[in-house]
Amino acid sequence: MAADVITTNLTDQLEIGDLIRRERLYRDLGKWDDLAELYAEDSHVRTTWFDGTGKDFAAASKEMAEQRSRHSKHPIWPAEIRVNGDRAVSESLAEIQNRDTLEGVWVDTTQYCRFISKLVRTECGWRFKTFEAIYQKDTIQPVYPGDVPPIDRAEVESYRASYRIWAYMLSRKGYEIPQDERIVSEDRPDLVAKLYAEHEKWLADGTE
Repeated sequence: MAADVITTNLTDQLEIGDLIRRERLYRDLGKWDDLAELYAEDSHVRTTWFDGTGKDFAAASKEMAEQRSRHSKHPIWPAEIRVNGDRAVSESLAEIQNRDTLEGVWVDTTQYCRFISKLVRTECGWRFKTFEAIYQKDTIQPVYPGDVPPIDRAEVESYRASYRIWAYMLSRKGYEIPQDERIVSEDRPDLVAKLYAEHEKWLADGTE
């Protein structure tokens, strides 16, 4: 591979890595307009609680924080970035951390996941074309040792195994969390394989 091609590829990876980190930081800091600007016009975001465009995701995240008092933090580690011309695919290791009360008991919940995205080069630089997660597992623990979170175990176990605590807590904020093939998680390896195949095909030839 020619030196100039290697240099361009490395530069693109650095720019995309910066984009990935800023996207989560802007969401955590409530920089909603800055967050919206990181998505392409035809972007698509899919999470446990949202399915729509990137700009609508920024607006919905603002509503979640300001109207439903749910403030999560998103430590993220960009693990792989692959570039093919004006297209790229990224995958990152991530956690979603939240502190909230459950019937008066303070609890910390953590969702372990991987974020996977398609990215496109635009006149404004690299932007997200898609953003979604592969959910792995989640946990809940009391903030104060000795407290017992008042959990309806039967309801918790009615949700998908990879994100059942997350679904349970989000349901308390008025969200209805899909339990079907719309959400990709490790309890459904078939959906994970399909998602990876879609990203590979798009990176190779740009087709959906």
